[in-house]
Amino acid sequence: MSRTPASWWTPWRNPRWAFIALWSLFLAYPLAATITSDAPAAAKITTYVLLGAFAGVYLFASVYVLSGRPGDNPWGIAVFAVLVALVLGLMPLIGQDAFGAAPFLMVVAALTFPMIWALTVMAAVLIASIAIPELAGWGADVSVVVILATVGLTLLGVRVATARETERELAEQRRRDLDAQLAVVAERERVARDVHDILGHSLTVITIKSELAGRLVDLDPARAKTEITEVNQLARQALAEVRSTVGRLRTPELPDVIAGAESALRAAGIEACLPDPHRHTDHGTLFAWVLREAVTNVVRHSGATRCAVTLDDDSITVHDNGTGMDPAFLGNGLRGLTERVDAAGGTLRIDSGADGTTLVAQIRPRTPIRSDDAR
Repeated sequence: MSRTPASWWTPWRNPRWAFIALWSLFLAYPLAATITSDAPAAAKITTYVLLGAFAGVYLFASVYVLSGRPGDNPWGIAVFAVLVALVLGLMPLIGQDAFGAAPFLMVVAALTFPMIWALTVMAAVLIASIAIPELAGWGADVSVVVILATVGLTLLGVRVATARETERELAEQRRRDLDAQLAVVAERERVARDVHDILGHSLTVITIKSELAGRLVDLDPARAKTEITEVNQLARQALAEVRSTVGRLRTPELPDVIAGAESALRAAGIEACLPDPHRHTDHGTLFAWVLREAVTNVVRHSGATRCAVTLDDDSITVHDNGTGMDPAFLGNGLRGLTERVDAAGGTLRIDSGADGTTLVAQIRPRTPIRSDDAR
């Protein structure tokens, strides 16, 4: 499936690829060997081309393959095969110095293969760094063997630490999802209580009065009429209360949403920095919709530890320090929110990067009518 330009750019925002790309410093060894060798110019040019291709493939893999979850990328085998082919192509040109590129093979194996495969491949690369030079008559380079052993141990440590961090993040995500589900259940229970409190008493009285009116129809028609009138009034009152409750559910009030946002964020373990719920703004209802949707996304998707909301007369800003998102791919909630803000004469902007996501809803201030325009 093809990617849009925005989705191709998104992985570059993850700074982890830069740490992985630092291993490219090991290419200095085969590069230096090529520069100082007495090989013909054609051989040197071929070596430079192969080293350049090697660096390009590894950089591409650092961003799009190696930055994911360890042991969870099927493209790792393809990248490994290409790099092995390039190393084999370098051996006839620069001999055992080609093993200066061997640490990259270990990086790919450690970060993309299942653990048992990674251990096997890394051991095989280490053995090959000794056996191949001996068989070819070059003589094994002890420094290369030591470097490869050090790299292997380092990568294993990184792999174990990353696996633990990933498991911790998954556990934290499961906890946030559970908190969100519990918040939904609590909201449903609150609605059920409101409906029960509104209708329970009214329907009980209506039932009693309607039964009484039925018995009085023949005995005391005037009183029966009075009872039926009261039943009608009670029914109208209950209907109005139900409509009021549903209206509150459909049209959020900003103070209530701010209070609910604080509760949801703290339940998810996110530090909340929220404005005064009693601050007046002419766009309270719209900003309530914005805040409700933004906080829902922060709790469910961001992985943030802090969320700050600022509010003024014509704008509301929600910033979290989470993992960021791709603004090119908005869910139904954000698309609907964009349409709602646009209909109110405003704009919704989402800026996302390595330092988190910022959502800003800005209402364009009205242009005052001049006295000469009103004539």
